[in-house]
Amino acid sequence: MLKYQNISTSILQFLRRQIVCGKIKGGERLNENQLSAELGVSRPPLRETFRILETESLVRTTPRIGTFVTKLSGPDFNQICDFRIMVESFAVQQLKTIGIKELPGLERLVEEQNAVKIPKKFIDDEQKYTLFWQFANFHIELVESAGNSYLTQWYRGLASNIARYQYLFFFQPGSIAKDLKDHTQMLALIKSGQFHEAQTFLNAHLEYQRKKLMQTLSRFEASDTGTI
Repeated sequence: MLKYQNISTSILQFLRRQIVCGKIKGGERLNENQLSAELGVSRPPLRETFRILETESLVRTTPRIGTFVTKLSGPDFNQICDFRIMVESFAVQQLKTIGIKELPGLERLVEEQNAVKIPKKFIDDEQKYTLFWQFANFHIELVESAGNSYLTQWYRGLASNIARYQYLFFFQPGSIAKDLKDHTQMLALIKSGQFHEAQTFLNAHLEYQRKKLMQTLSRFEASDTGTI
């Protein structure tokens, strides 16, 4: 029998993945009774999961009405981009301040990314999700490398919400190859002590994502479905 904590963790990972991948769409209500029956769990761990997802900005709970997945939107994504540029650029500045050039965790990630063989056809959504996080974790690791635990906690708290937007763009033609090239270049600049150039390159990388994702979001909004 699974321990209560393990059950709660499993529910959280499952629902988080479903939301990030778009299986559960923005605006959709999370029915407590239905999920309890489908997942074979009691309500307390579900409610705890909803609470955590709300801290990650993935859901909103309205008393006596219900819990709903937050919708994706252009204005929200613009704010996220501003946040990422501020935090990640500061992380690079911190690396310069404390004189760190060697980043073994980031280097390992880039090596793994370069070794990945992108399948022509994915077996299932789990394979796609795993590949996505191999690349998305680059930015989390970059922030963690700055050694500021508060900054890391803050960034990780929004990582899943950031991922929802990234996931929309990640599998578009050419996106993975560009990510790989940019991550490799950013790491090289940091390792060579070119921190200002690394900041400039990082900002350009994030602004490129902003531009491409805003185009994607505009297409969704033009469809007038009410959800993304």
